[in-house]
Amino acid sequence: MLSARTRPAGGPVADSLSVSPAPMPHARRVTLLVHGYNNTAPEALASYGEFLAHTGLEASLAAGQLCEFLWPGDEDWGILRPLAYPFEIPVAREAAQRLYAFLAALQPAGGWPLEVRLVCHSLGNRLLLELLAAHCAAGSPEALRFTVCCLMAAAVPVYMVEDGGELRAAAAAPGRTLVLFSQADAVLRWAFPLGQSAAGEGFFPTAVGRNGDPAAGLWSAREAMPGYGHGDYWPGAASAARVTEFLGGASARPLPASALGGHALPEPAQAAARTIADRSLPARSLC
Repeated sequence: MLSARTRPAGGPVADSLSVSPAPMPHARRVTLLVHGYNNTAPEALASYGEFLAHTGLEASLAAGQLCEFLWPGDEDWGILRPLAYPFEIPVAREAAQRLYAFLAALQPAGGWPLEVRLVCHSLGNRLLLELLAAHCAAGSPEALRFTVCCLMAAAVPVYMVEDGGELRAAAAAPGRTLVLFSQADAVLRWAFPLGQSAAGEGFFPTAVGRNGDPAAGLWSAREAMPGYGHGDYWPGAASAARVTEFLGGASARPLPASALGGHALPEPAQAAARTIADRSLPARSLC
């Protein structure tokens, strides 16, 4: 777990990230899960747990080091907390700066570049793009590579990632990008345009996560999630399966009984012979 929080709920962005358990393993590949706006730490961890239950990523070599990222996009405004969205955009930007500094300082064993993949939801996608913008501003050093990004219900104005937009270069930076979107997302249809307008970022703009725009020339893949509301992505089996496939892992779906053919166990003598033969084989690298 990586945390930019100072408290489980509310509070400012921490000066530096905390790692639990510490220290961070020297992995060559890191897969980060990034939650969105208005999530306390316990709420975010619960969402991650629901997502991982469908994916099998925790046991997948494809994920490398799996990390759950926490950031304080949930300032405690009491009953006005849902209206604080405009004030959390700068928080997402600040958290992205802390995360970039942390990733840039990691040194995988053997001098290999660090490969980073991200799965983000809602305002977490803005944090992702600000992270990529920091990477572009640093000259995109080869020691840090953002290879795969999955954007779920992205609370990012479309105009920012269109040609000439301030986050266009950041959106184009990863090797491959998947966008999952839904026209049934009432939060992105109604609340997002109001919040972005209040934040001074456009006049009732459309979110990337509503129609998956721009439709051509930017994303590697885009897929509609029929009937998905804003809160359905982390717990949803369909979204988890699509993200897992894009990341190159195997989802945690049980095999049907028909796929498990009836194979008899070998006789003891055959098993012993196989064991002896197996021991004579050279060890294979898992790199």
